[in-house]
Amino acid sequence: VNSNELYDFARPTLAKIINIGGIGMKKKDAKPLKPEFSSRVDKAKGIVVMSFGSFAPMYLMPDHWKDAYFHAFAQFPDVQFFIRYENPDDITDRLPPNVYASTWLPQTDLLQHPKCLGLISHGGYNSLQEVIHAGVPIIATALFGDQSKNAHLAVRLGLGINLHKTTMNRETVTSAVRRLIEDESLKKAAVRLRSMVETKPISAETLLVRWMEFVAEHKNLDNLTPYGAQLNLLVYHSVDVIAFLAVVVFIVLSVIFLLLRFVYRKCRNLLRRRVDEEKKQQ
Repeated sequence: VNSNELYDFARPTLAKIINIGGIGMKKKDAKPLKPEFSSRVDKAKGIVVMSFGSFAPMYLMPDHWKDAYFHAFAQFPDVQFFIRYENPDDITDRLPPNVYASTWLPQTDLLQHPKCLGLISHGGYNSLQEVIHAGVPIIATALFGDQSKNAHLAVRLGLGINLHKTTMNRETVTSAVRRLIEDESLKKAAVRLRSMVETKPISAETLLVRWMEFVAEHKNLDNLTPYGAQLNLLVYHSVDVIAFLAVVVFIVLSVIFLLLRFVYRKCRNLLRRRVDEEKKQQ
């Protein structure tokens, strides 16, 4: 599974679920930057990467979002911003001098660079894993799917800023970018988590190789399949138990109702007799 128990929400799981999240995202996997990127990195005090993934093209971003981001980036002239933009020619005249737009970015290589200050993203799970393995914070603006969960997870881990898409303006974006760059607590949390992942007793790569070899040798691992997988739909959803309890509750309530009705009738008859006797005496 593309996950890691060290930075995902704690939840019950099975022995047959093996977490191998983060493969290919470690520092050793980073490659030297090409001149078009390294020349800009060398001149900057720090760098920030911005990418909303392949499923959310940035050229479709609302215009006031672009204005807010470009305005925010201009407030930090010593920081070089790299943004992944599908049609950079459309925004060339709007970009501040410290912003470089490209149709492709070596995202892992940039994030692993010592000068990297963080990532601005849509909050995809791979992006979250990349910043954790790079030891840098993230600004997450969830758009759809599991991204909202990932944004909240980043905040919970102490390394993320959840910038909600409904509050996007110059002030909120500038504030978020400033915190990304200047808040040391975010960086410390990211570095601490990276250290935990790097020193994990068994790495994801080792787990993948050993379990693949194990499965290849033993073929079938039915002993790891829980009995619940064999239950039919009614039993799995406890319909039989719910039906039994419903019948028990119905019987108990019926008995109580009958007893109350019996007591009521007895009391009513006694009251009538007393009234009749009083009338006869008069």
